[in-house]
Amino acid sequence: MFKQVQRQIITFALLMTFVAVFARPHQVEAGLQAKSVPAAELSGIPAADWMQLFYKRVFAEKISAPAGGRLYAYAGIAMHEAVVPGIEGGKSLSGQVTDLPPMPAIEDGVAYDWIASMAGSMSVVVPGIFPGSADTQQAVQLLRDQQVNARKREVDADVVDRSVAYGESVGKAIMDWESKDNFKEAHQKGLDYVIPEGQLDAYVLTTANTKPVEPFWGTVRVFGLPNSGVCDAKQDMEFSEDPKSTFYAQALEVKNVGDKLTKEQKDTATFWVDTPGITGTPGGHWLAITAQLVGDLKLDLGKAVDAFAMVGIGVGDAFISGWNIKYIVLLMRPETYIHKYIDPNWKPFVQTPPFPEFVSGHSIVSETAARILTDMFGTMSFTDNTERFRNLASRSFTSFENAAAEAGISRLYGGIHYRTGIEKGFDEGRCVAASILDRIKVR
Repeated sequence: MFKQVQRQIITFALLMTFVAVFARPHQVEAGLQAKSVPAAELSGIPAADWMQLFYKRVFAEKISAPAGGRLYAYAGIAMHEAVVPGIEGGKSLSGQVTDLPPMPAIEDGVAYDWIASMAGSMSVVVPGIFPGSADTQQAVQLLRDQQVNARKREVDADVVDRSVAYGESVGKAIMDWESKDNFKEAHQKGLDYVIPEGQLDAYVLTTANTKPVEPFWGTVRVFGLPNSGVCDAKQDMEFSEDPKSTFYAQALEVKNVGDKLTKEQKDTATFWVDTPGITGTPGGHWLAITAQLVGDLKLDLGKAVDAFAMVGIGVGDAFISGWNIKYIVLLMRPETYIHKYIDPNWKPFVQTPPFPEFVSGHSIVSETAARILTDMFGTMSFTDNTERFRNLASRSFTSFENAAAEAGISRLYGGIHYRTGIEKGFDEGRCVAASILDRIKVR
């Protein structure tokens, strides 16, 4: 009898040991799930994966340059707002970005996973912005599933599901806000636009069977600027046909440079061409650089979404600002002037795009993005690998400003901008960046 009781005691002790050993991880895991892991302890790579997908979809769907800038802004804002509750000291963009309403609140006392929340938000916003594309829908679903499944291998499934649902609610709030930005009205109105005639320096289309791109883009709601015209540059180069005039000299410079392009100048013009359908647009180029920085600098999730939001807002507003002045000034392209007054057979290295010359979009967008990145990360050298998918060599820069300067001058090499359009574009970009950095705070 004693031995039987002894065996029962030993068996019970072994059973308790088994329970203690194998139950402990689950108890620890449950304890961890009671508290959200801060965004600062999560990798920023999943955010970069979303921006890279976004770049590929803008490229594949041949989105115009200004429209691309708008979409990148919404993508950055959607990422940020889905993650900001998990950023210590983080500030929502609600009440800062124009008309952005308060975002849905998280539930008190429960855990969230911020990578899953971001996946939920982007899986609503990206298809909402590209509603007609089955390829985009499939790409979004694939990335969402990959990220959600990966998180469920690290985090309790209930936490992940709750987080995805929260992110989706943020995405829906973003899409409701997006629907009121006057984009559809401006785009539709632009389809019937007729270029005004009568000015000696008036813009004319240079390519057959094209229409002016988004002539009413300046009426689209701004993101961080007080209004679309606050940074308008002044076109103070007086038009003249006189070979001794400044206007003639600037047009002649475009021709002379284009006639004697070096290999380095051709490489520069090609690298920064960023024509819709060839790349993911000029704004996308700078978001791709930002995505690359996430890996290069090993940014955490909070810093990554901060950067995507600020650069996205920057390029979005840069295009609204630049397009506003383009269709006020309506200045003819160098190709038109050169054909009319210098050489009727001249051709630019880069095809002239279908919108007015002043100011250079590359200059304003690049200077805006460079100033914002410098504010966030300081002056730093980097190598731009953005154009590898076009089998182009990477290019190295000593600073973001160095890259912006090259992007701007590439348009002179391409034969599509006067020097003054480039220089005034830089001025306007500096103004746009300064205004955004003054008005928008992510921390």
